[in-house]
Amino acid sequence: MVRVYDVQSAAIKILKSDPPQIVVSASGRTSSTGWTNPKLGAWYYFDVPKDGIQDFDFTADEPAGISLPVLTPVSADAAITRDPANYWGKGKPLKGVRIHARTNTIEQKLEERSELFDPLGEGLPLPWPFPWRSLQKLSEPGTGGLAVSDNPVGSLLRVYNSGDGLTKDYRPDRYNVEISPSTQRIVGVWYG
Repeated sequence: MVRVYDVQSAAIKILKSDPPQIVVSASGRTSSTGWTNPKLGAWYYFDVPKDGIQDFDFTADEPAGISLPVLTPVSADAAITRDPANYWGKGKPLKGVRIHARTNTIEQKLEERSELFDPLGEGLPLPWPFPWRSLQKLSEPGTGGLAVSDNPVGSLLRVYNSGDGLTKDYRPDRYNVEISPSTQRIVGVWYG
């Protein structure tokens, strides 16, 4: 496992569950095609960090065979079964996360008003739950995101694993569904 080239975004969600779960997601790029098994690996500490931030390494397996030297999108997520209010011990909350890649680091704060996420589709066959709520946040004019009202039924569909090489052709009628190879769950949906 090697750190990916860079990290471009990070997000934290609190699942409405008992016990509460924290889901950390990150997206970035690898330096070539063929990278597999992207992961977010939590750092372990001897003492509680003074800033209350949990660090993660954003890693993947390097390509074993022939690969193209082109920046390739990759994403990963990690679930932590721990109460965010007592993450570091009684009365010591989680303040945020810091994702480390090879060329940069991104920090995402956990705010008091962070959205509680209700997991959808539990008990359905994988790759569900489908991330409808995250699609709502992507839906701004001209961004290439999807709105909840968009219906992919009958449209051209491309399904791929995180780290797979993709063609650069733009198809406004094509929906792209990214699947995590480790969990076989959908981690992203976009069109183009």
